[in-house]
Amino acid sequence: MLHWRLFLGFLLIGALTLLFWADIGIGYPGIFLFPIALLITLLAVGEIVPLITFQDLQPVRWTLYVGTTMVVGATGLPHFWPNYPPHCPLGNLGWPLLAFVFAVLLAILGEGIRFAPGRSSSVNLSLTVFAIFYIGILMSFVVQLRFVGGSEWNGLPLIAMLIVVKSCDIGAYTVGRLIGKHKLAPILSPGKTIEGLAGGFLFAIAGSWFACSVLPAWIAPDPSRLPWWWMITFGLLVGSAGILGDLLESMLKRCARCKDSSSWMPGFGGILDLLDSPLLAAPVAYLLWVICMPRGV
Repeated sequence: MLHWRLFLGFLLIGALTLLFWADIGIGYPGIFLFPIALLITLLAVGEIVPLITFQDLQPVRWTLYVGTTMVVGATGLPHFWPNYPPHCPLGNLGWPLLAFVFAVLLAILGEGIRFAPGRSSSVNLSLTVFAIFYIGILMSFVVQLRFVGGSEWNGLPLIAMLIVVKSCDIGAYTVGRLIGKHKLAPILSPGKTIEGLAGGFLFAIAGSWFACSVLPAWIAPDPSRLPWWWMITFGLLVGSAGILGDLLESMLKRCARCKDSSSWMPGFGGILDLLDSPLLAAPVAYLLWVICMPRGV
């Protein structure tokens, strides 16, 4: 299983590298990555449905698929809409937020249509809204990271977030296996240790330094120089959010009494098992790049 996991891991890294290379080189930012994001969104919805469907809890599935796709799809409007008004009051974040509101209205409609006495309608509606937020809104931040900084950064914010999150995962796993003794969350995630957490933070800082100091010379034509304290902050905060995302999905899986969100990727699980950390890390990374960057990136 370890050999297969390593093989699949390198295959995924190679595929991502090729996609980023094509997306950056074609001259139309997001033209390759955005359709992939929509496909991943649909696959993630298909995996979260079993996690929130048990006993008498049965969210309306079509509202989940339509609502989540609406939110992520709306994220691309200001970037792919020809002649998009530069002073549109919705900006970049307003579109997915507006789509989320309509998705919630759609969820209310779907639950109202099938309402029956004794059905847990309010709980089903809450689960539907949570799933649309968890996948749709958080995935919209992943998409937005591709466009932060425009041609100055050429997708570096998204690449940096992924590198930091996965570096933190690798560090936590490696250090935890080698010297981990004190459990971090013994009931929620027994495999995680405090020593592993510390190792994850160190790897996250190293990944942040690599992504923000070495990579810009390769993919950005004229990048701003990033201060050392910002790179440390980025590594710690984005890594922390990624760990929280991992714990959140562990909670969902334990509630549903399953080990992985899916089994179609042996050694990794499913799409949600790969997305759990980036989904919660994306808003934190977006905030840091937009607010804390020089030149008002």
